[in-house]
Amino acid sequence: MIDDFVEQHRLLGNAVPRIINEHVAGLANRRVTPESTPADLEKLFDEPLPEKGIEIEEILARFRDDIAPNAMGVPSPRYFGQFNPTPLPIGVWADALASMLNQNAGAWRNGPTSAMIEARVIRWLCDLLNYGPESFGTLASGGSEANLIALKCARDNVAASIKDRGVRTAPGDLVIYASDQCHYSIDKSADILGLGREGVRKIPTDERFHIRVDALREAIAKDREAGLVPCCVVGVAGTTSSGVIDPLESLAAVARENECWYHVDAAYGGPLAFSPQHRDKLRGVELADSITFDPHKWMFVPFSCGATLVRDGGRVLRDAFDMTPEYLSEDRGGADVEFDFFRYGQMGTRRFNSLKLWMAINFMGREGYAKTVERQIDLTKYLAQEIDALKDFKRLGEVETAVCCFRFLPQADLSGPDLDRLQQRLQQIIERSGEAWLTTTVLHGRRALRVNINSFLTEQRHIDDLVRLLERSRRQLIEEY
Repeated sequence: MIDDFVEQHRLLGNAVPRIINEHVAGLANRRVTPESTPADLEKLFDEPLPEKGIEIEEILARFRDDIAPNAMGVPSPRYFGQFNPTPLPIGVWADALASMLNQNAGAWRNGPTSAMIEARVIRWLCDLLNYGPESFGTLASGGSEANLIALKCARDNVAASIKDRGVRTAPGDLVIYASDQCHYSIDKSADILGLGREGVRKIPTDERFHIRVDALREAIAKDREAGLVPCCVVGVAGTTSSGVIDPLESLAAVARENECWYHVDAAYGGPLAFSPQHRDKLRGVELADSITFDPHKWMFVPFSCGATLVRDGGRVLRDAFDMTPEYLSEDRGGADVEFDFFRYGQMGTRRFNSLKLWMAINFMGREGYAKTVERQIDLTKYLAQEIDALKDFKRLGEVETAVCCFRFLPQADLSGPDLDRLQQRLQQIIERSGEAWLTTTVLHGRRALRVNINSFLTEQRHIDDLVRLLERSRRQLIEEY
């Protein structure tokens, strides 16, 4: 058996790198969006459960011929969609190395090196955001799970009894406050934690899409008068729709005044801290009780890799999540228990995701990340200037990160809903061209186009190509209408 095992690794070790190298070598010329439909792919993979095993060569051929060509071109320099960047090559291969070791990063005894490396990268992230020595955290699958972990800490902070006896022991109905631009995982977390989605109070934003601090204060006061219990204030450092950063210091003050937990969702914007030019945009993040940070966004780590950081991390996270099952209860001397990461979140079995983050940080360094963040923001500002010069396009808000939003507003007598459909139609034209991919979003009730410069491969020429594509799509739409 061991000989077969070694031979399979030898075969795959020769074939898989060749497939990866050929795929990435063609990124520049490959369509960003596949032409296949759900029906096409359903038919392609409509096959029974194999009765006998299939040869490795045939399986790899299916990947090369059927799976890769029909995948979204997320690593492309012309992908301008969600916060899904081109992954660093060292992160891609780190995933393979982590799978080879197959460490269970949940407990020290099952993954000694994975536990120590996770503790180290958590320390690096805490230091990056100016958290003190008592801070700690845990890796998560992404921003949604990281927000859930943080909001559980916020909920339990109201009353220690909630963890054991449920929200019925809280002093009243708990309320979370967040911008109307916050991530949908805030609502989901409130649901999962028993607070209900109606327990999230969405605070209106100003003309540039930042949370209105005056409206937040009014909402908290109104809820107190109604007998509700303010539980948590959420600030966003890099909203999904527009990339803007809430006034973090002001939100910290409101949270303190009202004895609320203060959480900052910096899943996207956290890496601004690498840049001397832009780190001041995060001023006040260090005042948060907890922070969400996603290395699989602006740090170019392959999915999945998120993190929850907590100012008083070890104590708070263990109070919220720690349990000792019988099969892990023997006395092991105590020194290793603090590296049992299952005690700091809801996952038991945990992948060795810290390896790719550790390798990525070692490869890029603070300086490498700073230069990349700064270059992408500069490219976004260049795009904004080009949008301003385009006929029939109107930019929305300001560029604070690497996100630019705008609307197509032709000189025609169209109602608001008709204009919303026009944004979607323009996005569809671009998507079907295969030349680029961008998304739409909703800002202050109206549909808008959204471009995020995700990829460290994106250059000014790709922005110029996108602007020309927008102009061609504009002319096509004018002809249609």
